[in-house]
Amino acid sequence: MPYSANVQAANVQKKQALVVKSPQQAARIVKSRVQGKVLKVSKRKSNNRIGYKVKMIKKDGHIVSVLVDAHTGRVKK
Repeated sequence: MPYSANVQAANVQKKQALVVKSPQQAARIVKSRVQGKVLKVSKRKSNNRIGYKVKMIKKDGHIVSVLVDAHTGRVKK
């Protein structure tokens, strides 16, 4: 298989491997773990990993940012 075909196949696999596919889905995941209101969701990329940064205001008034890994759905506070 030519190199370009391998790269295209790898890119298709990466796209299919995403567990979290939208900012709305990332917000729902975080809301299920942190009580509060979602203020903003932004897409992030670091170390060739796609993810979402969800900014929330908790019921006690504290503002927190939570990261969601799009490939695994894992939440990092």
